[in-house]
Amino acid sequence: MNIEAEFNYRKPLKENEAKPAYGLENDSEDKNTLPDYLKAFKKTVHNARESNFDITMGGFELINHISSVEDFYNDEEVVNIYYQEMATHVKEKVGADTVQIFSHITRNEAQAETGERKGGHRLVHNDFTTSFGATLDPFLKETGINPKRIVVYNLWRRFDKDGVDTPFAVCDKRSVSDKELIPTDLFNYLPDQPNALTVEICQSSHSDSHKWYFYPEMNRDEVLMFKTYDSEEKPFIPTLHSAFDYPDTPEGVSPRESIEVRAVCFFD
Repeated sequence: MNIEAEFNYRKPLKENEAKPAYGLENDSEDKNTLPDYLKAFKKTVHNARESNFDITMGGFELINHISSVEDFYNDEEVVNIYYQEMATHVKEKVGADTVQIFSHITRNEAQAETGERKGGHRLVHNDFTTSFGATLDPFLKETGINPKRIVVYNLWRRFDKDGVDTPFAVCDKRSVSDKELIPTDLFNYLPDQPNALTVEICQSSHSDSHKWYFYPEMNRDEVLMFKTYDSEEKPFIPTLHSAFDYPDTPEGVSPRESIEVRAVCFFD
């Protein structure tokens, strides 16, 4: 089953327009208010469960993983248990020598209405640009790690009861080109996590070629793994992603709740 949904793209930069920044002010994630620099496009979102994707194809894959975390809102439990669970799983899956997780984001669509937590981020973007390697330089110097290759994966899990509200979509990287990518400075996104990295992300302008996918009704034991950085790929084409509003969402479904971590993989 494919559906039609709206995705918010960055308008192409005008000549001599300054590099965009996000997070310096109270950038609204209000789904009812679209900033002037964005434009909504209706896109077909394909049911990824009808295809057999793996991470080496379009840049994403659905993996099965049962977590021993009881409360994903308990930051101490997440840091002490979930980080290790995800790092171990990714290390075994991709054969990395070292895996480091720096931060996490727990989202709740209902609590986003009151500002207590972030909700689904309705913006076509990627978490990093090719500058991410330089962002890691202080960490590499401190730890003495000298990798030949660095790859980053985002691991996204929803844990609400119904798995319907505000789904998460990924764009097949084979349908993306670097000419659409717009580097953007990101500030103050995780002020409560001092170890989180301040990074350059990329937004994207629209392309008719972009092909979008989602996994309907994901559950707590499923994780969407997708690649957001690879130091070996030149040019690096990311897995663009975005939350979106499910058309005609049934009344009474549970508000979307989700957690994401980024696994930074070092290959000697």
